[in-house]
Amino acid sequence: MSANGYSSREIAEQLVMSPHTVNDYWREIYRRLGAKNRENAVAMALVRGLIRPDEVTLRAPRWQYESNRTGLTARRNRTS
Repeated sequence: MSANGYSSREIAEQLVMSPHTVNDYWREIYRRLGAKNRENAVAMALVRGLIRPDEVTLRAPRWQYESNRTGLTARRNRTS
């Protein structure tokens, strides 16, 4: 689910468990794979054959995009 961009909250809702439990599972996955974040863990799982590429729909996380009149555009860091 996370490989397809679902958040901990969304995964927890679908699996009927606490988001904290989902995060505990993620910490264990990071430890076992030696990953630093979800994207890294998914990439490592793909390389090691733990998940198949046809099981994954790669997309950017929802928070990286914002809506405007012309559609979705990538957010930019605003320093002003």
